Amino acid sequence: MKRDLQSFADNVIESCTRFILDIAKEDGDYNDSFTKELLEKVDESLKQHWKQCKSRFEIDLKLHICSIASTEFLQMHRRYLLKTDPKIQLEKYKPQYLSDFLNLYMKRDDCQRKATDFVQLCLKPAVEEYVSSSLGIEIVEDILTSSHSTTYSSRNYFQYNIQKELLQKGDFQGFVKYISKYEMYVKDWIFQQILGKISESKTLYKLKNKNLEIIVQKITEATERASKGDDGVLLPDDTQSITELINNMRRYLINDISISVEAEKRTLFLIQSTCHPFTKSLITSLREMKEQLQEEFSSADITETLHKLPVKPHQELFNKVFGCGQQCPFCKVPCEAGSKEHEKHHAAVHRPQGLGRCRKISSEKLVATLCTTSVHSEGHFKCSDTKWELHPYKNYTKYYPDWHIPPDYSIKASDYWKFVLVQYNDRFAEEYKAKPADVPQDWRKITKEQALKGLKDAFNMPVNKYL
Repeated sequence: MKRDLQSFADNVIESCTRFILDIAKEDGDYNDSFTKELLEKVDESLKQHWKQCKSRFEIDLKLHICSIASTEFLQMHRRYLLKTDPKIQLEKYKPQYLSDFLNLYMKRDDCQRKATDFVQLCLKPAVEEYVSSSLGIEIVEDILTSSHSTTYSSRNYFQYNIQKELLQKGDFQGFVKYISKYEMYVKDWIFQQILGKISESKTLYKLKNKNLEIIVQKITEATERASKGDDGVLLPDDTQSITELINNMRRYLINDISISVEAEKRTLFLIQSTCHPFTKSLITSLREMKEQLQEEFSSADITETLHKLPVKPHQELFNKVFGCGQQCPFCKVPCEAGSKEHEKHHAAVHRPQGLGRCRKISSEKLVATLCTTSVHSEGHFKCSDTKWELHPYKNYTKYYPDWHIPPDYSIKASDYWKFVLVQYNDRFAEEYKAKPADVPQDWRKITKEQALKGLKDAFNMPVNKYL
């Protein structure tokens, strides 16, 4: 019991830590809703996978996870304070204020410098936000229209491709993670697929550059339009008209970007230039900003960029193909329902139960029997949900009323999972702290090619595809 409880706790802690780190990477401030959502995530795991845990275990688990969260969220909050602390901001802009004073004192023309500062401090952050805002969805659309589209066309194709790759790589730890940490494995697999795709084709740079071209063109047109009043006449060539120019730009670009009023006031403080030369300098600085961003895009860290996008493409694809996420309580096969709204969890093909850590009570050997066979038999099982008391397989719905496991002795396991259990029997036993399963002799004759055919049959894959 302790061993299984520790394994469950480790999985919940790892999943929640990832959730915490994903939030902490964002640029905003901490919000109480983060902790509320985190605790709801723990409650959902306890409800789904460890219903009979003691309150002390639940409290200790939540305290441990919250201790991790408090450290990361505190760092997140401190980073935000550094960005918004008035004293730090004053220190940051001290050189700018000094330059403003010297220009004013010496009556120097500050037109180009002010235009450059306005572009860098007011427009550039807004442009970067515009470029990133739709990037996640555009990456998803690019993948769904590429050669990878079939993988995400249905949950069957998706599961088939994952399991095919595991078989071809012969990755034992991959099998363990896929079975025991299904959600995390799927998320990691999707992320790596996206990473490979956009790295190979430079998709990220192309999409960023496309969005950059669009918004720079809009800002340039808005600047030229804003340099005139509503009557079409050029604004007066004086310092006061610069404020009207910026207000007009803000009005014309309201549906595309948000120009910070605070940053504008700070940047244009003590400006001595007049409107017409400032407008020309602004357009020049826009071109320079575009070239600067293009260079930054070409050297950007793809992994970091993906994690910081407001809409994360790997999460979008995960939501599309993952389904409800529930796993069979005995063999850990995932539910095949395409969404979370269904009456019963179900799977067409179950695995040998030993792959889901089930072992015989007397011998501690991994169980090679299928769940469908067990619920048709007179056998018994025990686990944390039964409080480690024997319970008939036939009456499994007492503890798992949301699952439908058809009681059929004739149903056979896919050759794929037979092959996997035979191939890694000793290693699964070592991993699960059990003894190897007694596998039928005919399972030992299954080849890798037959296992792949069994996988195709299980997911009804066309004979002429995915060879």
